[in-house]
Amino acid sequence: MALDANTLAALAYELDCKLRGGRIDKIYQMSRSSVLLTLRSLGENYRLLLSCDASKGRICLTKQTFENPDMPPVFCMLMRKHLAGGKLLSVEAVPNERIVIVTVESTNELFEVTPKKLILEPMGKHSNIILTDENNRIIDAIRHIDFTLSEKRQVLPGLFYELPPVQEKIDVHSLSEEEFFSHFNEECPRDEVSKKLMDDFLGMSPILAREIEYQSGGDFKKAGEIYWNFLAKLSQKKFEPTLLFKKGTKEPKDLYIWDIFQYGDFFDKEPCNSVNECVDLFYKSKETKRRLEEKRDSVSQIVEKNLSRLYKKIDIHEKNLKKAEKKDRYRIYAELLTANLYQLTENKKEVTLPNYYEENAPLTIPLDETISPSRNAKKYFEKYNKEKTMEKVSREMLQEIRGEIHYLENVRDLLDLSDDEKNIAEIKEELVLGGYASDHNYSKNNKNKKKNDTKITRPMEFLASDGTLILCGRNNRQNEELTLKIASKFDTWLHVRNVAGSHVVIRNQGERVSDETLYEAALIAAQYSKAANDTKVSVEYTKVKYVKKPSGAKPGMVIYDNFETIIVEPDAKRVERMQKK
Repeated sequence: MALDANTLAALAYELDCKLRGGRIDKIYQMSRSSVLLTLRSLGENYRLLLSCDASKGRICLTKQTFENPDMPPVFCMLMRKHLAGGKLLSVEAVPNERIVIVTVESTNELFEVTPKKLILEPMGKHSNIILTDENNRIIDAIRHIDFTLSEKRQVLPGLFYELPPVQEKIDVHSLSEEEFFSHFNEECPRDEVSKKLMDDFLGMSPILAREIEYQSGGDFKKAGEIYWNFLAKLSQKKFEPTLLFKKGTKEPKDLYIWDIFQYGDFFDKEPCNSVNECVDLFYKSKETKRRLEEKRDSVSQIVEKNLSRLYKKIDIHEKNLKKAEKKDRYRIYAELLTANLYQLTENKKEVTLPNYYEENAPLTIPLDETISPSRNAKKYFEKYNKEKTMEKVSREMLQEIRGEIHYLENVRDLLDLSDDEKNIAEIKEELVLGGYASDHNYSKNNKNKKKNDTKITRPMEFLASDGTLILCGRNNRQNEELTLKIASKFDTWLHVRNVAGSHVVIRNQGERVSDETLYEAALIAAQYSKAANDTKVSVEYTKVKYVKKPSGAKPGMVIYDNFETIIVEPDAKRVERMQKK
Protein backbone atom coordinates (compact mmCIF):
# COMPACT_ATOMS: atom_id res chain seq x y z
CA MET A 1 0.00 0.00 0.00
CA ALA A 2 1.08 3.61 -0.59
CA LEU A 3 1.33 5.87 2.45
CA ASP A 4 -1.23 8.68 2.19
CA ALA A 5 -0.69 12.38 2.89
CA ASN A 6 -1.95 12.08 6.50
CA THR A 7 0.40 9.20 7.33
CA LEU A 8 3.36 11.06 5.82
CA ALA A 9 2.42 14.19 7.79
CA ALA A 10 2.36 12.15 11.02
CA LEU A 11 5.68 10.52 10.13
CA ALA A 12 7.29 13.88 9.33
CA TYR A 13 6.15 15.29 12.69
CA GLU A 14 7.61 12.35 14.65
CA LEU A 15 10.86 12.41 12.66
CA ASP A 16 11.21 16.18 13.08
CA CYS A 17 10.83 15.85 16.86
CA LYS A 18 13.55 13.18 17.04
CA LEU A 19 16.03 14.29 14.38
CA ARG A 20 15.93 18.11 14.37
CA GLY A 21 19.45 19.35 15.09
CA GLY A 22 21.03 15.95 14.48
CA ARG A 23 24.21 15.47 12.44
CA ILE A 24 24.39 13.26 9.37
CA ASP A 25 27.22 10.79 9.82
CA LYS A 26 27.10 8.39 6.85
CA ILE A 27 25.07 8.04 3.67
CA TYR A 28 24.35 4.85 1.75
CA GLN A 29 22.35 3.96 -1.35
CA MET A 30 21.40 0.29 -1.15
CA SER A 31 19.48 0.10 -4.42
CA ARG A 32 18.11 2.20 -7.27
CA SER A 33 15.18 3.18 -5.05
CA SER A 34 16.41 3.51 -1.46
CA VAL A 35 18.92 5.54 0.55
CA LEU A 36 19.92 5.41 4.22
CA LEU A 37 21.19 8.27 6.39
CA THR A 38 22.81 7.53 9.73
CA LEU A 39 22.45 10.41 12.19
CA ARG A 40 23.25 11.28 15.78
CA SER A 41 20.72 13.43 17.61
CA LEU A 42 20.35 14.15 21.34
CA GLY A 43 22.88 11.47 22.18
CA GLU A 44 21.12 8.77 20.16
CA ASN A 45 22.07 7.10 16.87
CA TYR A 46 19.38 6.80 14.19
CA ARG A 47 19.08 5.22 10.77
CA LEU A 48 16.75 7.15 8.46
CA LEU A 49 15.47 5.21 5.46
CA LEU A 50 14.05 6.91 2.37
CA SER A 51 12.57 4.63 -0.30
CA CYS A 52 10.94 5.57 -3.60
CA ASP A 53 10.09 2.00 -4.49
CA ALA A 54 6.81 1.94 -6.42
CA SER A 55 5.15 -0.52 -4.02
CA LYS A 56 6.86 0.34 -0.71
CA GLY A 57 7.89 3.99 -0.85
CA ARG A 58 8.33 5.44 2.64
CA ILE A 59 10.44 7.46 5.07
CA CYS A 60 11.04 6.12 8.56
CA LEU A 61 13.63 5.29 11.17
CA THR A 62 14.53 1.65 10.81
CA LYS A 63 16.33 -1.16 12.57
CA GLN A 64 16.55 -3.25 9.43
CA THR A 65 19.93 -4.15 7.96
CA PHE A 66 20.71 -3.84 4.26
CA GLU A 67 23.44 -4.93 1.88
CA ASN A 68 25.32 -2.09 0.22
CA PRO A 69 26.85 -2.23 -3.29
CA ASP A 70 30.64 -2.34 -3.54
CA MET A 71 30.64 0.82 -5.66
CA PRO A 72 28.32 3.65 -4.50
CA PRO A 73 26.05 5.03 -7.27
CA VAL A 74 26.48 8.58 -8.58
CA PHE A 75 23.45 9.85 -6.65
CA CYS A 76 24.92 8.47 -3.43
CA MET A 77 28.25 10.25 -4.10
CA LEU A 78 26.40 13.53 -4.67
CA MET A 79 24.46 13.14 -1.41
CA ARG A 80 27.71 12.50 0.44
CA LYS A 81 29.25 15.58 -1.13
CA HIS A 82 26.36 17.88 -0.22
CA LEU A 83 24.86 16.36 2.95
CA ALA A 84 27.56 14.41 4.84
CA GLY A 85 28.37 16.11 8.15
CA GLY A 86 25.39 18.42 7.73
CA LYS A 87 22.92 19.46 10.39
CA LEU A 88 19.32 18.35 9.93
CA LEU A 89 17.14 21.45 10.25
CA SER A 90 13.69 19.97 9.69
CA VAL A 91 11.53 17.18 8.37
CA GLU A 92 8.32 18.52 6.87
CA ALA A 93 5.41 17.11 4.88
CA VAL A 94 3.82 19.16 2.13
CA PRO A 95 0.12 19.62 3.08
CA ASN A 96 -2.27 17.40 1.11
CA GLU A 97 0.63 15.88 -0.87
CA ARG A 98 2.60 12.65 -0.59
CA ILE A 99 5.85 14.59 -0.31
CA VAL A 100 8.33 14.87 2.59
CA ILE A 101 11.16 17.41 2.60
CA VAL A 102 14.29 16.86 4.72
CA THR A 103 16.21 20.13 5.04
CA VAL A 104 19.92 19.87 5.86
CA GLU A 105 22.37 22.67 6.57
CA SER A 106 25.84 21.94 5.18
CA THR A 107 29.00 23.63 3.93
CA ASN A 108 29.52 24.18 0.20
CA GLU A 109 32.75 24.40 -1.86
CA LEU A 110 33.26 28.02 -0.73
CA PHE A 111 32.89 27.01 2.93
CA GLU A 112 29.55 28.78 3.10
CA VAL A 113 26.82 27.23 5.24
CA THR A 114 23.81 26.68 2.99
CA PRO A 115 20.56 24.67 3.26
CA LYS A 116 20.01 21.71 0.96
CA LYS A 117 16.84 19.65 0.61
CA LEU A 118 16.37 15.93 0.18
CA ILE A 119 12.83 15.48 -1.13
CA LEU A 120 10.97 12.17 -1.04
CA GLU A 121 7.95 11.70 -3.30
CA PRO A 122 6.46 8.23 -2.57
CA MET A 123 3.83 8.36 -5.33
CA GLY A 124 3.63 4.80 -6.64
CA LYS A 125 5.11 4.47 -10.13
CA HIS A 126 5.96 8.21 -10.07
CA SER A 127 8.02 7.92 -6.85
CA ASN A 128 11.33 9.77 -6.65
CA ILE A 129 14.07 11.09 -4.36
CA ILE A 130 15.36 14.53 -5.33
CA LEU A 131 18.30 16.59 -4.03
CA THR A 132 18.08 20.40 -4.37
CA ASP A 133 20.40 23.29 -3.50
CA GLU A 134 19.78 26.49 -1.53
CA ASN A 135 18.12 28.07 -4.58
CA ASN A 136 15.68 25.17 -4.97
CA ARG A 137 17.53 24.05 -8.10
CA ILE A 138 17.75 20.28 -8.67
CA ILE A 139 21.25 18.88 -8.10
CA ASP A 140 20.16 15.37 -9.07
CA ALA A 141 17.36 12.81 -8.67
CA ILE A 142 17.24 9.03 -8.48
CA ARG A 143 14.77 9.06 -11.38
CA HIS A 144 15.17 11.60 -14.18
CA ILE A 145 11.90 12.71 -15.80
CA ASP A 146 12.15 14.56 -19.13
CA PHE A 147 9.44 15.92 -21.41
CA THR A 148 9.01 12.50 -23.07
CA LEU A 149 7.82 11.10 -19.74
CA SER A 150 5.88 14.15 -18.54
CA GLU A 151 4.97 17.34 -20.37
CA LYS A 152 3.75 19.05 -17.19
CA ARG A 153 6.67 18.45 -14.82
CA GLN A 154 10.28 17.60 -15.57
CA VAL A 155 12.77 16.49 -12.93
CA LEU A 156 16.29 16.99 -14.28
CA PRO A 157 19.58 18.36 -12.88
CA GLY A 158 19.74 22.14 -13.30
CA LEU A 159 15.96 22.71 -13.37
CA PHE A 160 14.12 24.40 -10.51
CA TYR A 161 12.15 22.01 -8.34
CA GLU A 162 8.39 22.40 -8.62
CA LEU A 163 5.63 20.68 -6.72
CA PRO A 164 3.30 18.45 -8.76
CA PRO A 165 0.39 20.27 -10.44
CA VAL A 166 -2.38 21.04 -7.94
CA GLN A 167 -5.61 19.13 -8.51
CA GLU A 168 -8.86 21.05 -8.76
CA LYS A 169 -10.11 19.93 -5.37
CA ILE A 170 -10.88 21.57 -2.05
CA ASP A 171 -8.03 22.26 0.40
CA VAL A 172 -9.68 21.61 3.78
CA HIS A 173 -6.86 23.44 5.57
CA SER A 174 -7.93 26.70 3.93
CA LEU A 175 -11.59 26.41 5.01
CA SER A 176 -13.25 27.84 8.08
CA GLU A 177 -15.41 25.49 10.15
CA GLU A 178 -18.57 27.03 8.70
CA GLU A 179 -17.29 26.69 5.11
CA PHE A 180 -16.26 23.11 5.78
CA PHE A 181 -19.63 21.94 7.11
CA SER A 182 -21.61 23.84 4.49
CA HIS A 183 -20.10 21.50 1.91
CA PHE A 184 -21.71 18.52 3.69
CA ASN A 185 -25.22 19.95 3.38
CA GLU A 186 -25.29 18.58 -0.16
CA GLU A 187 -27.12 15.41 -1.09
CA CYS A 188 -25.06 12.26 -1.63
CA PRO A 189 -26.17 8.62 -2.16
CA ARG A 190 -25.24 6.42 0.80
CA ASP A 191 -23.03 4.12 -1.27
CA GLU A 192 -21.10 7.00 -2.91
CA VAL A 193 -19.89 8.85 0.18
CA SER A 194 -16.29 7.61 -0.12
CA LYS A 195 -16.19 8.41 -3.85
CA LYS A 196 -17.47 11.96 -3.29
CA LEU A 197 -14.94 12.56 -0.50
CA MET A 198 -12.09 11.50 -2.80
CA ASP A 199 -13.45 13.54 -5.72
CA ASP A 200 -13.89 16.72 -3.65
CA PHE A 201 -11.00 16.97 -1.15
CA LEU A 202 -7.25 17.19 -1.53
CA GLY A 203 -5.24 14.65 0.47
CA MET A 204 -8.18 12.24 0.81
CA SER A 205 -6.97 8.66 0.47
CA PRO A 206 -9.10 5.57 -0.28
CA ILE A 207 -8.58 4.04 3.17
CA LEU A 208 -9.66 7.24 4.97
CA ALA A 209 -12.61 7.81 2.63
CA ARG A 210 -13.85 4.23 3.17
CA GLU A 211 -13.43 4.57 6.93
CA ILE A 212 -15.46 7.80 7.05
CA GLU A 213 -18.20 6.19 4.94
CA TYR A 214 -18.20 3.10 7.19
CA GLN A 215 -18.37 5.07 10.45
CA SER A 216 -21.03 7.42 9.10
CA GLY A 217 -23.19 4.60 7.79
CA GLY A 218 -23.46 6.43 4.47
CA ASP A 219 -24.89 9.62 6.04
CA PHE A 220 -23.03 12.41 4.23
CA LYS A 221 -23.72 15.03 6.92
CA LYS A 222 -22.43 12.72 9.63
CA ALA A 223 -19.43 11.95 7.39
CA GLY A 224 -18.52 15.66 7.63
CA GLU A 225 -18.48 15.49 11.43
CA ILE A 226 -16.29 12.39 11.40
CA TYR A 227 -13.89 13.96 8.88
CA TRP A 228 -13.67 17.13 10.96
CA ASN A 229 -12.78 15.06 14.04
CA PHE A 230 -10.05 13.30 12.05
CA LEU A 231 -8.64 16.66 10.95
CA ALA A 232 -8.71 17.89 14.55
CA LYS A 233 -6.78 14.83 15.74
CA LEU A 234 -4.27 15.35 12.92
CA SER A 235 -3.66 18.99 13.87
CA GLN A 236 -3.38 18.05 17.56
CA LYS A 237 -0.92 15.23 16.69
CA LYS A 238 -3.16 12.63 18.33
CA PHE A 239 -2.31 9.40 16.58
CA GLU A 240 -3.44 5.83 17.21
CA PRO A 241 -1.14 3.89 14.81
CA THR A 242 -2.57 0.45 14.07
CA LEU A 243 -1.28 -2.55 12.14
CA LEU A 244 -3.69 -4.96 10.49
CA PHE A 245 -2.81 -8.62 9.99
CA LYS A 246 -4.49 -11.41 8.08
CA LYS A 247 -6.74 -13.24 10.53
CA GLY A 248 -4.84 -15.73 12.69
CA THR A 249 -1.46 -14.94 11.09
CA LYS A 250 1.34 -12.40 11.22
CA GLU A 251 0.95 -11.51 7.56
CA PRO A 252 0.64 -7.68 7.37
CA LYS A 253 -2.25 -6.38 5.27
CA ASP A 254 -2.60 -2.66 6.05
CA LEU A 255 -1.79 0.16 8.48
CA TYR A 256 -3.08 3.57 9.42
CA ILE A 257 -2.39 6.38 11.88
CA TRP A 258 -5.77 5.85 13.55
CA ASP A 259 -7.70 2.76 14.52
CA ILE A 260 -9.91 1.70 11.62
CA PHE A 261 -13.05 -0.42 11.72
CA GLN A 262 -14.07 -0.86 8.07
CA TYR A 263 -12.63 -4.40 7.86
CA GLY A 264 -14.72 -5.77 10.72
CA ASP A 265 -13.39 -9.09 12.02
CA PHE A 266 -11.56 -10.04 8.83
CA PHE A 267 -8.21 -8.79 10.16
CA ASP A 268 -6.41 -8.84 13.51
CA LYS A 269 -5.29 -5.47 14.90
CA GLU A 270 -2.12 -4.53 16.73
CA PRO A 271 -1.60 -1.02 18.18
CA CYS A 272 1.89 0.49 17.88
CA ASN A 273 3.75 2.97 20.07
CA SER A 274 4.42 5.36 17.18
CA VAL A 275 3.58 5.91 13.53
CA ASN A 276 7.24 5.32 12.68
CA GLU A 277 7.27 1.96 14.48
CA CYS A 278 4.05 1.01 12.71
CA VAL A 279 5.45 1.83 9.24
CA ASP A 280 8.81 0.14 9.88
CA LEU A 281 7.22 -3.04 11.25
CA PHE A 282 4.74 -3.17 8.36
CA TYR A 283 7.34 -2.94 5.62
CA LYS A 284 9.83 -5.12 7.49
CA SER A 285 7.16 -7.83 7.69
CA LYS A 286 6.34 -7.35 4.00
CA GLU A 287 10.03 -7.59 3.06
CA THR A 288 10.52 -10.67 5.25
CA LYS A 289 7.51 -12.29 3.61
CA ARG A 290 8.81 -11.39 0.13
CA ARG A 291 12.24 -12.91 0.84
CA LEU A 292 10.58 -15.97 2.33
CA GLU A 293 8.41 -16.42 -0.77
CA GLU A 294 11.44 -16.05 -3.05
CA LYS A 295 13.40 -18.69 -1.14
CA ARG A 296 10.37 -20.99 -0.94
CA ASP A 297 9.73 -20.60 -4.69
CA SER A 298 13.38 -21.38 -5.41
CA VAL A 299 13.25 -24.66 -3.47
CA SER A 300 9.77 -25.41 -4.79
CA GLN A 301 11.10 -25.25 -8.35
CA ILE A 302 13.67 -27.93 -7.45
CA VAL A 303 10.96 -30.18 -6.03
CA GLU A 304 8.61 -29.66 -8.98
CA LYS A 305 11.40 -30.29 -11.49
CA ASN A 306 12.22 -33.62 -9.86
CA LEU A 307 8.55 -34.56 -9.54
CA SER A 308 8.03 -33.81 -13.23
CA ARG A 309 10.98 -36.07 -14.08
CA LEU A 310 9.58 -38.86 -11.93
CA TYR A 311 6.07 -38.52 -13.35
CA LYS A 312 7.56 -39.01 -16.84
CA LYS A 313 9.36 -42.13 -15.63
CA ILE A 314 6.10 -43.44 -14.18
CA ASP A 315 4.45 -42.96 -17.57
CA ILE A 316 7.27 -44.84 -19.36
CA HIS A 317 7.17 -47.83 -17.00
CA GLU A 318 3.38 -48.01 -17.04
CA LYS A 319 3.54 -48.16 -20.84
CA ASN A 320 6.12 -50.96 -20.52
CA LEU A 321 3.75 -52.90 -18.28
CA LYS A 322 0.94 -52.39 -20.76
CA LYS A 323 3.18 -53.66 -23.52
CA ALA A 324 4.25 -56.65 -21.39
CA GLU A 325 0.65 -57.83 -21.17
CA LYS A 326 1.26 -59.57 -24.54
CA LYS A 327 4.24 -61.55 -23.31
CA ASP A 328 2.23 -64.78 -22.67
CA ARG A 329 0.96 -64.69 -26.26
CA TYR A 330 4.59 -64.73 -27.48
CA ARG A 331 5.33 -67.72 -25.20
CA ILE A 332 2.32 -69.62 -26.53
CA TYR A 333 3.38 -68.87 -30.12
CA ALA A 334 6.89 -70.19 -29.36
CA GLU A 335 5.66 -73.34 -27.62
CA LEU A 336 3.11 -74.22 -30.34
CA LEU A 337 5.70 -73.70 -33.09
CA THR A 338 8.22 -75.87 -31.24
CA ALA A 339 5.66 -78.62 -30.67
CA ASN A 340 4.70 -78.68 -34.38
CA LEU A 341 8.08 -78.17 -36.07
CA TYR A 342 7.86 -81.58 -37.78
CA GLN A 343 4.86 -80.56 -39.88
CA LEU A 344 5.82 -76.95 -40.67
CA THR A 345 7.25 -75.86 -43.99
CA GLU A 346 9.39 -72.82 -44.67
CA ASN A 347 8.66 -69.55 -46.49
CA LYS A 348 5.20 -69.04 -45.00
CA LYS A 349 3.83 -65.72 -43.64
CA GLU A 350 1.60 -67.43 -41.10
CA VAL A 351 0.50 -70.80 -39.84
CA THR A 352 -2.66 -72.00 -38.07
CA LEU A 353 -2.15 -74.54 -35.30
CA PRO A 354 -4.37 -76.11 -32.60
CA ASN A 355 -3.94 -74.20 -29.31
CA TYR A 356 -3.83 -76.83 -26.58
CA TYR A 357 -4.15 -74.02 -23.95
CA GLU A 358 -7.68 -73.35 -25.24
CA GLU A 359 -9.05 -76.88 -26.01
CA ASN A 360 -7.20 -77.08 -29.35
CA ALA A 361 -8.98 -74.04 -30.78
CA PRO A 362 -7.23 -72.97 -33.99
CA LEU A 363 -4.70 -70.15 -33.52
CA THR A 364 -3.07 -68.24 -36.39
CA ILE A 365 0.58 -67.39 -35.72
CA PRO A 366 2.36 -64.67 -37.79
CA LEU A 367 5.73 -65.83 -39.19
CA ASP A 368 8.81 -64.24 -40.71
CA GLU A 369 9.00 -66.00 -44.10
CA THR A 370 12.72 -65.19 -44.47
CA ILE A 371 13.70 -67.47 -41.58
CA SER A 372 12.96 -71.06 -40.62
CA PRO A 373 10.05 -72.15 -38.34
CA SER A 374 12.52 -73.09 -35.59
CA ARG A 375 14.10 -69.65 -35.82
CA ASN A 376 10.64 -68.08 -35.59
CA ALA A 377 9.99 -70.11 -32.44
CA LYS A 378 13.29 -68.95 -30.96
CA LYS A 379 12.47 -65.35 -31.86
CA TYR A 380 9.14 -65.55 -30.01
CA PHE A 381 10.87 -67.05 -26.97
CA GLU A 382 13.33 -64.14 -27.02
CA LYS A 383 10.50 -61.61 -27.23
CA TYR A 384 8.71 -63.34 -24.36
CA ASN A 385 11.83 -63.29 -22.14
CA LYS A 386 12.51 -59.66 -23.05
CA GLU A 387 8.97 -58.58 -22.14
CA LYS A 388 9.07 -60.67 -18.96
CA THR A 389 12.35 -59.04 -17.86
CA MET A 390 11.04 -55.58 -18.77
CA GLU A 391 7.88 -56.23 -16.75
CA LYS A 392 9.87 -57.26 -13.68
CA VAL A 393 12.21 -54.27 -13.92
CA SER A 394 9.32 -51.85 -14.50
CA ARG A 395 7.39 -53.16 -11.49
CA GLU A 396 10.47 -52.73 -9.28
CA MET A 397 11.17 -49.29 -10.69
CA LEU A 398 7.57 -48.20 -10.26
CA GLN A 399 7.67 -49.12 -6.59
CA GLU A 400 10.91 -47.19 -6.13
CA ILE A 401 9.73 -44.16 -8.13
CA ARG A 402 6.40 -43.99 -6.30
CA GLY A 403 8.34 -43.99 -3.03
CA GLU A 404 10.42 -41.07 -4.30
CA ILE A 405 7.30 -39.24 -5.42
CA HIS A 406 5.70 -39.78 -2.01
CA TYR A 407 8.85 -38.40 -0.38
CA LEU A 408 9.08 -35.33 -2.64
CA GLU A 409 5.37 -34.58 -2.27
CA ASN A 410 5.91 -34.74 1.49
CA VAL A 411 8.84 -32.31 1.13
CA ARG A 412 6.65 -30.02 -0.97
CA ASP A 413 3.90 -30.05 1.66
CA LEU A 414 6.36 -29.28 4.47
CA LEU A 415 7.82 -26.50 2.33
CA ASP A 416 4.36 -24.96 1.97
CA LEU A 417 4.08 -24.96 5.76
CA SER A 418 7.48 -23.30 6.26
CA ASP A 419 7.46 -19.73 7.55
CA ASP A 420 11.14 -19.48 8.48
CA GLU A 421 14.16 -18.92 6.22
CA LYS A 422 16.37 -21.31 8.22
CA ASN A 423 13.80 -24.06 7.86
CA ILE A 424 13.64 -23.53 4.09
CA ALA A 425 17.46 -23.60 3.96
CA GLU A 426 17.42 -26.97 5.76
CA ILE A 427 14.89 -28.34 3.26
CA LYS A 428 17.16 -27.16 0.42
CA GLU A 429 20.13 -28.88 2.04
CA GLU A 430 18.07 -32.05 2.47
CA LEU A 431 17.38 -32.04 -1.28
CA VAL A 432 21.05 -31.46 -2.04
CA LEU A 433 22.09 -34.34 0.23
CA GLY A 434 19.49 -36.53 -1.50
CA GLY A 435 20.94 -35.72 -4.91
CA TYR A 436 17.89 -33.77 -6.05
CA ALA A 437 19.74 -30.45 -6.29
CA SER A 438 23.28 -29.22 -6.78
CA ASP A 439 25.18 -26.89 -4.50
CA HIS A 440 28.58 -25.24 -4.84
CA ASN A 441 29.48 -26.34 -1.30
CA TYR A 442 29.51 -29.96 -2.42
CA SER A 443 32.57 -31.63 -3.89
CA LYS A 444 32.27 -33.07 -7.39
CA ASN A 445 33.68 -36.41 -6.27
CA ASN A 446 31.22 -36.95 -3.44
CA LYS A 447 27.77 -35.45 -3.84
CA ASN A 448 26.63 -36.84 -0.52
CA LYS A 449 29.39 -35.20 1.50
CA LYS A 450 29.28 -31.51 2.25
CA LYS A 451 32.37 -29.52 3.13
CA ASN A 452 30.55 -27.25 5.58
CA ASP A 453 27.56 -29.29 6.70
CA THR A 454 24.90 -27.01 8.18
CA LYS A 455 23.90 -27.95 11.69
CA ILE A 456 20.27 -29.05 12.00
CA THR A 457 18.31 -26.47 13.97
CA ARG A 458 16.43 -27.40 17.11
CA PRO A 459 12.76 -28.40 16.86
CA MET A 460 10.15 -25.91 18.04
CA GLU A 461 9.32 -26.04 21.74
CA PHE A 462 5.88 -25.78 23.33
CA LEU A 463 4.65 -25.97 26.91
CA ALA A 464 1.43 -27.82 27.69
CA SER A 465 -0.97 -26.44 30.31
CA ASP A 466 0.63 -28.62 32.97
CA GLY A 467 4.15 -27.51 31.97
CA THR A 468 5.09 -30.64 29.99
CA LEU A 469 7.56 -29.94 27.18
CA ILE A 470 6.36 -30.73 23.65
CA LEU A 471 8.74 -30.72 20.69
CA CYS A 472 7.77 -30.30 17.05
CA GLY A 473 9.91 -30.77 13.93
CA ARG A 474 9.47 -28.45 10.93
CA ASN A 475 11.10 -30.44 8.12
CA ASN A 476 12.19 -34.02 7.40
CA ARG A 477 15.69 -33.61 8.83
CA GLN A 478 14.32 -32.07 12.03
CA ASN A 479 11.64 -34.77 12.21
CA GLU A 480 14.24 -37.51 11.92
CA GLU A 481 16.58 -35.87 14.44
CA LEU A 482 13.69 -35.43 16.89
CA THR A 483 12.22 -38.93 16.58
CA LEU A 484 15.38 -41.03 16.28
CA LYS A 485 17.93 -39.08 18.34
CA ILE A 486 16.41 -36.51 20.68
CA ALA A 487 13.31 -38.36 21.90
CA SER A 488 13.43 -41.08 24.55
CA LYS A 489 11.94 -44.41 23.54
CA PHE A 490 9.31 -43.95 26.27
CA ASP A 491 8.22 -40.48 25.07
CA THR A 492 4.89 -40.12 23.24
CA TRP A 493 5.07 -39.58 19.47
CA LEU A 494 2.30 -38.01 17.36
CA HIS A 495 1.63 -37.50 13.65
CA VAL A 496 -1.44 -36.58 11.60
CA ARG A 497 -2.92 -39.62 9.88
CA ASN A 498 -2.06 -40.05 6.17
CA VAL A 499 -1.08 -36.38 5.76
CA ALA A 500 2.31 -34.68 5.41
CA GLY A 501 3.26 -32.92 8.61
CA SER A 502 5.57 -32.55 11.56
CA HIS A 503 6.65 -35.20 14.03
CA VAL A 504 5.54 -34.16 17.52
CA VAL A 505 6.99 -35.60 20.73
CA ILE A 506 5.70 -35.24 24.28
CA ARG A 507 8.71 -35.43 26.58
CA ASN A 508 6.98 -37.54 29.25
CA GLN A 509 9.69 -40.26 29.34
CA GLY A 510 7.26 -43.00 30.29
CA GLU A 511 5.23 -40.97 32.76
CA ARG A 512 1.48 -40.84 32.27
CA VAL A 513 0.33 -38.12 29.89
CA SER A 514 -2.81 -36.24 30.88
CA ASP A 515 -5.71 -36.10 28.43
CA GLU A 516 -5.29 -32.31 28.21
CA THR A 517 -1.59 -32.53 27.33
CA LEU A 518 -2.28 -35.24 24.75
CA TYR A 519 -4.98 -33.07 23.19
CA GLU A 520 -2.66 -30.03 23.11
CA ALA A 521 0.12 -32.04 21.47
CA ALA A 522 -2.38 -33.28 18.88
CA LEU A 523 -3.36 -29.65 18.22
CA ILE A 524 0.31 -28.88 17.50
CA ALA A 525 0.59 -31.85 15.14
CA ALA A 526 -2.57 -30.73 13.34
CA GLN A 527 -1.44 -27.10 13.08
CA TYR A 528 1.88 -28.03 11.49
CA SER A 529 0.43 -30.32 8.85
CA LYS A 530 -1.41 -30.03 5.54
CA ALA A 531 -4.63 -30.60 7.47
CA ALA A 532 -4.32 -27.33 9.45
CA ASN A 533 -7.33 -25.80 7.71
CA ASP A 534 -9.60 -28.84 8.15
CA THR A 535 -12.40 -28.82 10.71
CA LYS A 536 -11.58 -32.28 12.10
CA VAL A 537 -8.12 -33.89 12.09
CA SER A 538 -7.18 -37.45 13.02
CA VAL A 539 -3.89 -37.60 14.91
CA GLU A 540 -2.22 -40.92 15.67
CA TYR A 541 0.00 -41.39 18.71
CA THR A 542 2.23 -44.11 20.11
CA LYS A 543 5.43 -44.60 22.08
CA VAL A 544 8.63 -43.57 20.31
CA LYS A 545 9.92 -47.15 20.64
CA TYR A 546 7.25 -48.27 18.18
CA VAL A 547 8.44 -45.80 15.52
CA LYS A 548 11.02 -47.18 13.07
CA LYS A 549 12.82 -45.94 9.99
CA PRO A 550 12.90 -48.60 7.25
CA SER A 551 16.30 -49.43 5.80
CA GLY A 552 17.12 -47.08 2.93
CA ALA A 553 14.14 -44.82 3.59
CA LYS A 554 14.33 -41.09 2.87
CA PRO A 555 14.81 -38.58 5.73
CA GLY A 556 11.78 -38.32 8.00
CA MET A 557 10.08 -41.39 6.50
CA VAL A 558 9.04 -43.76 9.30
CA ILE A 559 6.64 -46.59 10.04
CA TYR A 560 4.90 -47.22 13.38
CA ASP A 561 2.46 -49.54 15.11
CA ASN A 562 0.62 -49.98 18.43
CA PHE A 563 -0.95 -46.56 17.88
CA GLU A 564 -4.19 -44.94 18.95
CA THR A 565 -6.10 -42.05 17.36
CA ILE A 566 -7.39 -38.76 18.73
CA ILE A 567 -9.67 -36.34 16.83
CA VAL A 568 -9.01 -32.59 17.24
CA GLU A 569 -10.24 -29.30 15.83
CA PRO A 570 -7.23 -27.14 14.77
CA ASP A 571 -6.78 -24.02 16.92
CA ALA A 572 -3.93 -21.77 15.71
CA LYS A 573 -4.25 -19.23 18.54
CA ARG A 574 -4.06 -21.86 21.27
CA VAL A 575 -0.98 -23.40 19.63
CA GLU A 576 0.64 -19.95 19.39
CA ARG A 577 0.04 -19.34 23.10
CA MET A 578 1.76 -22.63 23.97
CA GLN A 579 4.92 -21.92 21.94
CA LYS A 580 8.02 -20.98 23.91
CA LYS A 581 9.39 -17.62 22.77
